[in-house]
Amino acid sequence: MISDLKLALRSLFKSPGFTAIAIITLALGIGMNTAMFSMLNALMLRPLDYPEAGRLFSLDRFRPQNPFDNHTAANFTDIARASAGTAELAGLRYWGFVLAEDNQPADAPFAARVTWNYFDVLRVKPQLGRTFRPEEDVAGNNHVLMISHRYWQRRFGGAPDIIGRVVRIDGNPSEIVGVLPPADGRVTGPIEMFRPMAFNEEESLDRSINGITIFGRYRAGIEPAQAAAAFDTIGRRLAADHPAENGDMTLRTRSLQSTTLTGVFRTLTLVLVGLSGFVLLIACSNLANLLLARAMARSREFSVRAALGASRRQLIKPLVAECLVLAAAGGAAALLVSEWTGSWLTRRFSNPENPFEFSADVRVLAFAIGISFVTALIFGLAPAWWSSRAQVNDSLKGGGRGSTGTVAQNRYRQLLIATQFGLALLLLTGAAFFIRGVQRLTRVESGWDPNVVVTGIVNLASARYKDTAPILAFHTELRERLLAVPGVANVAVSYSQPLYNSPSQRHYLIAGREAPKAGDEPIAFTNGVSASYFDTFGTRILRGRGFAATDTPTSSPVVIINDAMARALFAGQDPIGQRIAVVGTQPAAWAEIVGVAQDVKTLDMRPSPIGFQVYKPFPQEPWQYVTIAIRATTPEQVPAVLEPIRKMVAAIDSDQPVLNLMPSPMRIERNTQFLQTINQLLMLFAALGVLLAALGIYGVTARLVAQRTNEIGIRLALGAQVSDLLRLVIGSGLRIALVGAAAGAVGALFLTDLLAKSFPAFGRGDPVHIATAGGFLLAVALIACLIPARRATKVDPMVALRAE
Repeated sequence: MISDLKLALRSLFKSPGFTAIAIITLALGIGMNTAMFSMLNALMLRPLDYPEAGRLFSLDRFRPQNPFDNHTAANFTDIARASAGTAELAGLRYWGFVLAEDNQPADAPFAARVTWNYFDVLRVKPQLGRTFRPEEDVAGNNHVLMISHRYWQRRFGGAPDIIGRVVRIDGNPSEIVGVLPPADGRVTGPIEMFRPMAFNEEESLDRSINGITIFGRYRAGIEPAQAAAAFDTIGRRLAADHPAENGDMTLRTRSLQSTTLTGVFRTLTLVLVGLSGFVLLIACSNLANLLLARAMARSREFSVRAALGASRRQLIKPLVAECLVLAAAGGAAALLVSEWTGSWLTRRFSNPENPFEFSADVRVLAFAIGISFVTALIFGLAPAWWSSRAQVNDSLKGGGRGSTGTVAQNRYRQLLIATQFGLALLLLTGAAFFIRGVQRLTRVESGWDPNVVVTGIVNLASARYKDTAPILAFHTELRERLLAVPGVANVAVSYSQPLYNSPSQRHYLIAGREAPKAGDEPIAFTNGVSASYFDTFGTRILRGRGFAATDTPTSSPVVIINDAMARALFAGQDPIGQRIAVVGTQPAAWAEIVGVAQDVKTLDMRPSPIGFQVYKPFPQEPWQYVTIAIRATTPEQVPAVLEPIRKMVAAIDSDQPVLNLMPSPMRIERNTQFLQTINQLLMLFAALGVLLAALGIYGVTARLVAQRTNEIGIRLALGAQVSDLLRLVIGSGLRIALVGAAAGAVGALFLTDLLAKSFPAFGRGDPVHIATAGGFLLAVALIACLIPARRATKVDPMVALRAE
């Protein structure tokens, strides 16, 4: 084998053009697939960095409207108590805290409240200090903190004396008792600070706010199936005991590993891996074509060897050796392509709050090596096998003239080229679908105008803002100060902005109608907004009125619903004057519908099945954690109002930071960066597919012209016109491309239909885009065939006849 490898190296060095093209083809095809596998590995496949991670699970509250819902505080307490013999359970709830220190700017780290045993369940030991204690998970005794390693470095500069430091959290002194080690962020995400859960009396009885994520670890001797059955029983019992809140609920377990990437992002990652496979198949088809053309050119050499007594095994071995050399060189080059692509993906996806790293590990290296050799061998064996079956007499009789190959070989080559064009059309269509879908998703002019709006988050979490009066006083003063800033046209406060659905999902009853079965009531995203909200965002009131200064905490409750809710629930009726109430309020707190607002779009690739929206006056239910929105007079004024906003908030309360303050277009860009990166990747895939397909058909056509030089010369000598030769050469290439494009168009219809079902917000596939992509590919094929066709018209008939 060593001698065969040496011979293969000498042979490949004698054909530098062929060798370079083959290696580049492998590098592009395998490199892209390795990069995508590296991303899949980093996000989904790499084992979690926890002891006995296979015994960790997530417990979901399954409901028809939301299969992966979180839990209420009261439900968590009941579930933890009932399952004590089955699993250790811990709860996590994202929470907004404000951290302040003397002579330092206030900060609002991404934070969460966790049960005291959270780190014990995950088996995470702190790098410094200790974890929480049971007695600290009690309201009033929870003024202790654990911080992430990243936040320790970012906020405190890695100070060695951090343990025991006292900071103010929402105005209350709190002690830092532990620093976590650098951790796998796929479970905790960007959380920088943890505090004991410590349910207060109101929370411990609450069964309406589903804010708690439950993690668990199976106890020794308990298998997942046993635990699943136990939790199913517990869920049914909770549904029977509390039908109003849990009537449509069951409990289901998922391995914690499977939750690292879920929903639409999981689907997108798998789609990318699948489409990158098309690039690899096109590259493999090109490689097979190159190897077959090389084998056909060496047919006389193999015939001479066979005539001298070489066996089929001896004929195939050198070709296999060449494939192995190409695989090794192509695989090494592919690792460079993968490393470059991985670095680019890391820069695109990472941010200071949630860093990613798509680096190669043992699994990625094994994938790259394996796919390199498997690809080269599988797609190199067919040419080698055909070469070993060469007809010795026919080849030797041909003298020094080239051969166009057998009928089977030519059909094989044509099939490879047609396959390349079909796959290239699939890539082009998929890329066009995503590009058009992202443009449609981010074009949010329907419902509000982002170009003149600045948004930020204010969390009035300190003890100063526990009641309604100080919260409203803060926002009233802030609004008055901001309206005095040049360039500010309006200011609003709300639970959330139109880019996202409100975090508050509520079931509603309609006055005068029979109450539906528990769990079947209409669900709406509920957003508390100030009277200026609709003018600030530019959302139109279609019927009725907007909110006014007279909608106060002491006035009659009123609401505004969106047009979708009005059409669905009040078809044929005037919704204005109708009354609705949130399920579970005793007595029912009926609110009058005073207006209907236009529907607004959100940045959701999979729109929520909940299409209803209810707006209520912010003064009638003020929240501490809110979005402030400032409308500038013109888009040019937007940058000028950013700094005054920070100064005005600090002037009212120096311990109060403004989070994520930025113009709405920038927010849209940041939140769609993942999609824009996917668009760029798909465009790269499509470009590579088209390039490889063009090279393939060019190679086949050029080889055909070279092998039929004598025939072409004879045709010219017998009076054939240049146009006849152009039709002959171009027609043969275009027929192959047409067959491939036709097959690809059928596949593209299925692909776009599948993508439309996976990403409803992107809309449906358009046959016009498929036809446009097909026309583009045929134009590329025409250009690729035209170059060798023009060369054919310059054949000298006398040279061809003299050779005969």
